[in-house]
Amino acid sequence: MTIAVVPLSPAIGAEIRGVDLMRPVDAATRAAIHRAWLDHVIILFRDQKLSEGDQVAFTELFGEVGIRTRPKDLRPEAQTLHPTVMLISNIRENGKPIGSLPDGEMMFHHDTIHIKTPDKATCLYAMELPSRGGNTLFANLYKAYDALPARIRDRLADKKAHHHYNYGTTVKGDRRGTEAFGESVHPVFWRHPETGQRAVYVDRLMTEYVLDIARAESDALLAEIFDHCERPEFVYEHQWRVGDLVMWDNRCSMHARTDFPETERRLLRRTTVRGHDVPVS
Repeated sequence: MTIAVVPLSPAIGAEIRGVDLMRPVDAATRAAIHRAWLDHVIILFRDQKLSEGDQVAFTELFGEVGIRTRPKDLRPEAQTLHPTVMLISNIRENGKPIGSLPDGEMMFHHDTIHIKTPDKATCLYAMELPSRGGNTLFANLYKAYDALPARIRDRLADKKAHHHYNYGTTVKGDRRGTEAFGESVHPVFWRHPETGQRAVYVDRLMTEYVLDIARAESDALLAEIFDHCERPEFVYEHQWRVGDLVMWDNRCSMHARTDFPETERRLLRRTTVRGHDVPVS
């Protein structure tokens, strides 16, 4: 295959053209896609017609498919072809949701930051979409780190943060003292294991506090970092089309969702690439 890599925005992302993911991907094409992913953090393939098996096969090009950590009794997708697949949807059948994270906007977050070895990549494929909204915002956390004020980078250079997540949560409330399905401690800034670049590794949805500093200072610093990372110059807003497959690097980006009409159907299929690296600063 001959591919073209076309940037999506000055901030982050590229579209990969000339690839039909229903066909086998040869080694040279796979290497070119991987290089584009590392260079641009998120990659987009338009007009794909992917079965569940096709999506899993594409995901496997980049490593072991990630394991769903959600408890099985809370996983509507338990009967799907592949046990690692997650449906993101507001569709209900017989009064029950067929997927997860159904409605409304969702705060910026990293997928699986709440586990010891977070997934390194996420693939999301669009099958049904509302007439408006439901866009995904992606923030480049390499660029956000490089542009942080030196006083913040120096203060938090060797610090770690605590992350807490309850499945289905899309907007952070006062979760102190509530049970978490997943909790972790990771560096506030970490070095990407493949590129060697540093990135911010905290987010508004799941990060609770920085360890070893007073809570008031932690809250103030985190609020400043969140606002900084979500600035427009670091963010690309993806307006989905049916047939889009987007893969992003969880190690150096975070993402959010805009609101959409709850009366209209939205269905996307998600797979991840399992991570084996414990984040280090």
